[in-house]
Amino acid sequence: MKLGFLRPLYEDYGDYVSVYLDASRAAEDAVHAIELRWRSARERLAADGADQATLETVASAVTDPANAAPGIAVFARHGTVAMRARLRVAPRHEIARFAALPHVLPMLAQRPPRVPHLRVTASPAGGEILAVTATGRIIDEWRIHGGWPPPDAGWDACAREIATHVTAAATEVDAEQIVIAGDPRVSSTVLGYLKPALREIAVALPTEVPADSAAMAKAAEDITTTYSKRTVVSRFGTWHSRMADGTAVAGLAGTIAALADGRAAEVFLADDPSSNTAAWTGPGGTELALASQTLTARGIDAPVRDRADAAIARAIACTDAELFFLPDDVEPPAGGIAATLRY
Repeated sequence: MKLGFLRPLYEDYGDYVSVYLDASRAAEDAVHAIELRWRSARERLAADGADQATLETVASAVTDPANAAPGIAVFARHGTVAMRARLRVAPRHEIARFAALPHVLPMLAQRPPRVPHLRVTASPAGGEILAVTATGRIIDEWRIHGGWPPPDAGWDACAREIATHVTAAATEVDAEQIVIAGDPRVSSTVLGYLKPALREIAVALPTEVPADSAAMAKAAEDITTTYSKRTVVSRFGTWHSRMADGTAVAGLAGTIAALADGRAAEVFLADDPSSNTAAWTGPGGTELALASQTLTARGIDAPVRDRADAAIARAIACTDAELFFLPDDVEPPAGGIAATLRY
């Protein structure tokens, strides 16, 4: 998981409000329940020093019907919401935190895998392509309907044309998976016209469903989730082999040191919602350490104690490293965290 989308959060430092609430409106008394949850969270935040302007803007976000979802995460400071995210399930723990850094890890742990991919439907009459980016955004310009080529040109020519557009769309979003459905003759011919590298990442569905349908979205989610887990297991296997030659580290101390030096390429984490391990931080993206003296020795005045996972997420985002949550059935490394190194 690339965390570049979080970088705007780290343009500022200090006085961050992080709130996770159950925001479901399915029950009859949901509005009142949300208000009660927020009131309790607001009281705790105010007691910890959060300013009223920030609390008001967070209140608007969590109580707005437009943000209705099983759960919501909001990050704000100095009267402005910096980011909000709807969660597909209620938060595992309701959180109201006022600290130097936004507490993003629970959001990331509940976030479904974001794999750039294509959803393709192919038939003798034409086809559709939806390109989904690594942030989950659908690029509308790749939504293509019918008119490829005239009907009398035959389905083979149609398949060739669809393959051309698939190749262009895959390049545009750096697709890691291609999900294709439709007429079996056409879809198999489309695959035949793709270059080997694209054929290897393509999965053909046995049903004919539109590219923009709920059925296709569900199939794509299942396929990309399985692919994501395979990728994590494979990368973690590489980490094991690289431990032998010193180009990987295990444990919190080694991982934090690697992130602070900008050497971590991939960080592997066993998700532990109960963790409250702390680290010391400064305003810079890679200013994190287990001891405050480490930062003061680097010329950082008045280091601030915060959650270690909040500091780690910031360092990953600011150094363009990748974060991988380890599946529950994978034996975690010592300390529940590890990293492969760039050098």
